[in-house]
Amino acid sequence: MGEEKGKNFLKGAVILTTAGLIAKVMGFVYRVILTRLIGAEGMGLYEMAYPFYTTMLVVSRSGLPVSLAKLISGRIALDQKRVAFKIFRVGRLLSLLVGILFSVLMIVLARPLINLLKWDPRAYYPVLALSPAIFFVSIMAIYRGFFQGLQDMTPTAISQVLEQLVRMITMITLAYLLVPYGYGMAAAGATFGAVTGSVTGLLVLIFIYYKRRKKIWEYVQTGSARDVDSWKIVKNIAALGIPITLGAMVQPLMKLIDTIIVPQRLQLAGYTIEKTTELFGDLSAVAMTLVNFPTIITVSLAASLVPSISEAFALNQDSLIKKRALTGFRLTILITLPAAVGLFVMAKPLTEVIFAVPNAAVPLRIVAWGVLFIGLQQTSSAVLQGMGHTTIPARNLFIGAITNGIINYTLTVQPQFGIRGAALGTVTGFAVAALLNLISVKKHTDFKFSWKGLLLKPFLAVSIMGIAVQQSFPLINNLLVGLSKYSYPVATFTTVFLAVLIYLFLLFLLQEIRYNDLIMIPIIGERMARLFKKLGLVRS
Repeated sequence: MGEEKGKNFLKGAVILTTAGLIAKVMGFVYRVILTRLIGAEGMGLYEMAYPFYTTMLVVSRSGLPVSLAKLISGRIALDQKRVAFKIFRVGRLLSLLVGILFSVLMIVLARPLINLLKWDPRAYYPVLALSPAIFFVSIMAIYRGFFQGLQDMTPTAISQVLEQLVRMITMITLAYLLVPYGYGMAAAGATFGAVTGSVTGLLVLIFIYYKRRKKIWEYVQTGSARDVDSWKIVKNIAALGIPITLGAMVQPLMKLIDTIIVPQRLQLAGYTIEKTTELFGDLSAVAMTLVNFPTIITVSLAASLVPSISEAFALNQDSLIKKRALTGFRLTILITLPAAVGLFVMAKPLTEVIFAVPNAAVPLRIVAWGVLFIGLQQTSSAVLQGMGHTTIPARNLFIGAITNGIINYTLTVQPQFGIRGAALGTVTGFAVAALLNLISVKKHTDFKFSWKGLLLKPFLAVSIMGIAVQQSFPLINNLLVGLSKYSYPVATFTTVFLAVLIYLFLLFLLQEIRYNDLIMIPIIGERMARLFKKLGLVRS
């Protein structure tokens, strides 16, 4: 266990990113299949259930794992391992109680809230099917927070992949079997995958925990014998967890508010109910799914950054905080900027090939830029949370949510904007939250943002990449037309692959990829780093 303490947060980020990418790929697979199985109407019911669920879920578990990761890593840095273990046990009991409470609450409130919000009555079944998942996810989050507090990301990664695998199998199977009984039941079968998935993920974590319990206990015993009162631990968890929970609530509340506002305002703009449902599905079920895909990497970075920054903060190592924060921001920009440009340029081919919904390209071209702002908001929030400033990201995201709501309400009702207004509101909301977070990071860390150093080379690389992709896709497509009925999908994915190669080549050419970046690649990273350093393609 001792060597786990010294893990670089980037290694943890690589582990979580790899697992997250696998889970996201599976997520894409089941969303594509679901869309083709239950259609836009069924996906509309599916999307109505999830904002309600995620809002309740955030209340029950979001603050606990992050606060536990921070408290545990902080105590371990001070060699107070027994206190760290006690924090985990107290947090586990809290999570058990809170998870039961909110699962029951969701069951009881499902029907009244659906009636109050004037949703389709059939959404009751998907909401009901989701409710048990809150209990299992709440406990699972505590075990993940414990291992992340030890800066061991492997258990989280394993449970994440298996959770998503079981969820995907359950969703597709039940949706297929229940389609004959109506879209409401099919959507309920799909949402029940969250329950079977969370049960699997929890069992995996419990298995790993008990398999390692002897080593964990031996590790705990090497720390100081200091003890802390359980009520004091509860107060510490609450002091950190409540602001984080409030901040985490903002995003699902944004989606919940969008679910209420956008369809109503589109109808006032003159669209039929059927067209309104279709447009809302274009934005929420297709465009935002594509936008959220690249951010799995920044989510992983943020998850690793919190305990890493917390450790440096507990040891009063300001230079290390700045170094790790800079690494986090730099990698975020290198990942999200090309993703935003790629989604913008390839919006129509991607929505048509993956979801068979080409009209979703309209909102995607706008929300594509949200990838950059979402990534910066996540990374900056992690830096602030790691330093104990948990209320600041919550406040800033709330301001962003208000901005999003105002723009949505104002623009979506105007026919010249329509669903574009909702997409613009989403991007602007995250942009405002990210900007406010960056200002706060600079204030509390005296961090020097060299935007020229952070943005100049990546911007140059993505500009060339974007132009190359825009010009090459029609050429590749024309070359393949007539060769196969799959020529358009082949042309789409060939162009995406080409974009990745061009971008990486330009980063190497500009010496923006560094030796330490390559080392983080599993298995072959170190050999690649040495080779490219010999060739003069990378710098330290």
